[in-house]
Amino acid sequence: MLTSASTKNKVTTNGFLMRKENCLGKRDKSSAGRIDPRAVQICASINARDEYYTTSSCSGRCLLYIGDGIKSHHHYASAVDNNDDEDDDNAAGKEENGENMDSGKEKDDNDGSNNHNRHGFFERFRVNHDTVKDAERYFNLSTLYDDRSGGGDFIPTVGQFEYIQKHHQQQEQSSEDEKNTSNSANVNQNEKNTATKNPSAVVWLRFEPFILHVACRSLEAASALMAAARPSFKNVGLTSWKIPKQQRSRKLKQESMNDTARYIVAIWGDEGLDMPLSVVSPSSNKNNKVETKTTTTPLFQGHEEYLKQLVNERHVRNWEKIDRFVVNVEAMPSIVDAIGRRQLEREDGFLFDDNDDEEEDNDGVEETKKSKTQTPKKFDVVGDIAILHSLPPDIINNEEEKKKIGEAIMERNKAIKVCAVRTSSLTGTDRSPGSNGFEIIAGMNRSPLVTSHMEYGIKCVVDLSHTFFSPRMGQERLRICQQVARGENVLVLFSGIGMDAMQIAGRTEAKSVTAIELNPVAMACAKNGQRMLERNKAVKVAGAAERLHLVEGDVLDVLPTLEHGAYDRIVAPRPKEGALDGDLGTGDGGVQFLEALLPLLRVHGGECHWYDFAADHELPNCERTRKSISDVCDKMGYDMEVIHVARAGSIAMRQIRVCMDFRITGRKSSC
Repeated sequence: MLTSASTKNKVTTNGFLMRKENCLGKRDKSSAGRIDPRAVQICASINARDEYYTTSSCSGRCLLYIGDGIKSHHHYASAVDNNDDEDDDNAAGKEENGENMDSGKEKDDNDGSNNHNRHGFFERFRVNHDTVKDAERYFNLSTLYDDRSGGGDFIPTVGQFEYIQKHHQQQEQSSEDEKNTSNSANVNQNEKNTATKNPSAVVWLRFEPFILHVACRSLEAASALMAAARPSFKNVGLTSWKIPKQQRSRKLKQESMNDTARYIVAIWGDEGLDMPLSVVSPSSNKNNKVETKTTTTPLFQGHEEYLKQLVNERHVRNWEKIDRFVVNVEAMPSIVDAIGRRQLEREDGFLFDDNDDEEEDNDGVEETKKSKTQTPKKFDVVGDIAILHSLPPDIINNEEEKKKIGEAIMERNKAIKVCAVRTSSLTGTDRSPGSNGFEIIAGMNRSPLVTSHMEYGIKCVVDLSHTFFSPRMGQERLRICQQVARGENVLVLFSGIGMDAMQIAGRTEAKSVTAIELNPVAMACAKNGQRMLERNKAVKVAGAAERLHLVEGDVLDVLPTLEHGAYDRIVAPRPKEGALDGDLGTGDGGVQFLEALLPLLRVHGGECHWYDFAADHELPNCERTRKSISDVCDKMGYDMEVIHVARAGSIAMRQIRVCMDFRITGRKSSC
């Protein structure tokens, strides 16, 4: 992630980038607390671009329901089960400045349990964002209430983390009220049973296709995104175009208007399905008079495989369209709009403006000549330190010219206090440059090179000399956070300074986050970051620091001491082992780490984010990495499936860091 700085000439703050960081930095408010696995890559590809950010998404899902099918009439069965029936469309950070940015998101009515008779009734069962595996179980209507998941999505057992205590208090208060007002409670219970456990209600099958809402920087950006989406999805349109009242004056420049205007593009799939699975038949008494009692007759009993085929075919077609959309988005060129042109003039990632040097000619007349200060096109900003990874060969030994470069960078961004050039490669197991790994070319002399860095509102402490940290991995950390569901136990290996673990603890509602790191300097940074996390008022998830557990030690020594099957998710960003890794490497690809971590994953549904190193020709399938994981799983008796392969950054020319997300689906039958 290359960061930009402000210019010498003050310009209007880019409100869009601020809104983007605020939106993506908030926790996911959907019932699962995560983005659907099949929507992770398209969201990551869009969020990696400066012109866009996603406000809500759903990769497509099937479900059974009774009622009128209108989401705003959604009925909650009980206070305890609120999270089971919430709308699953992922909605991370929708509310900005008191306003819901997701114009396409249909919010559930929390008061539906009290007013469903007046507003209608809608109750969902067996919401599933994946293909149907067990048709007989999923479409068995007689177990609709006893088996609410039916083999579909895992149903969380808790609500939003900071509200758990509140729910317990409400339940205790409700129990006390029932004792004091038994008659009223009996009436309410009868109404509830009538609404939620009606065995004679018509059961419907619904398939909802992919839906995505994207905030765009300008109309030009919105138009380009719609053009990229239309080859895959027919229903594409601009659903929101808001310009604040104070910005509607014709006197404003177009770039100022684009900076505050808000454009939302909605993209819908067309693989929808709504069909009844049962019919209601009235029964009559001996006098042939119709009774109020009715019975439900299944329409497809014995044809569950046909229903499974209907649903799964739609899932597959839906996912294929998403994959095509990802390719189109990643192939999009940069959007040159008013804001983009302004950023080109001010961002540090581009060549600086020419400096004016006054010289005197032979006649004694002063004239202005322009001489360029050569600067690297790209560099990293970590906290208040600018890190240059290379310099032009002709000025490596020119101290005066190097100082000019550093001072020019600091002049352009007043927040930068130190400018340093990396002079050594990453070595050792901790992949750090070492005490002499940086040369300070401008600013205060700081040794060791320590700073504090902020990413999506989470602060960490970084010792650049003795630890490994890259701000360019920020988008990858965001992608991982978006996959962590509510109530998960997460294990982070090779955690370094702890930014990955702190992001998960501070931005998701994971039940616990355990981080393991061998480097004592990195662990000291992580502990300082944990203390900062505890005092960080910007973190909206309660108990973030308390849920983060730091363990110092070698991964291979610590993992055998942990409980088997205790973790829902393991993040394993293992460091590169030099020539041992990659397509020409002679190593085993980290097999020993895989063998140690697999037993810790939940047997049914545990997910792992495994990092490896591949050549560009191995993308996108990365068969070598896939085979390594599959072989270890076979050896240890696990069934697995690969969810996704993501690019996590470039490490050298044509050498890519990749992350293979895979899931344990169960034990092999022979084990």
